[in-house]
Amino acid sequence: MRLSRPSPEDAPQLRIQARQRIAQLRDELAQVDYICAGTLQHRTRICGKPGCRCAHDPAARHGPYYEWGRLEQGRLVHSKLSRDEARRFIHAMRQYRRLKRLLSKWQQVSVQAMLAESAEKA
Repeated sequence: MRLSRPSPEDAPQLRIQARQRIAQLRDELAQVDYICAGTLQHRTRICGKPGCRCAHDPAARHGPYYEWGRLEQGRLVHSKLSRDEARRFIHAMRQYRRLKRLLSKWQQVSVQAMLAESAEKA
């Protein structure tokens, strides 16, 4: 999104619109509950026993297992999760991405509002 300085005539209306959008973004942010960064993988495994069905039939593999991967202090860390935990983590990861999108929009609107305020004073 390319921003430019508004004309002094347009600035008051743009500032008001930006302030209204910031208020809407704050309301949306208030709806965010748990947040979590990282990825969730759904895995099945082969146990390694030659007589087990999983060795020959991909549909008979063991699992599913859920694994949450994330960076902690610059290192990739993985943790196993139960099915119920995986559901909650998926929701939290979606909320985290939503939060990042909302903050990015807030930043853009803030810049618009500040430019409009500067144009009003000019």
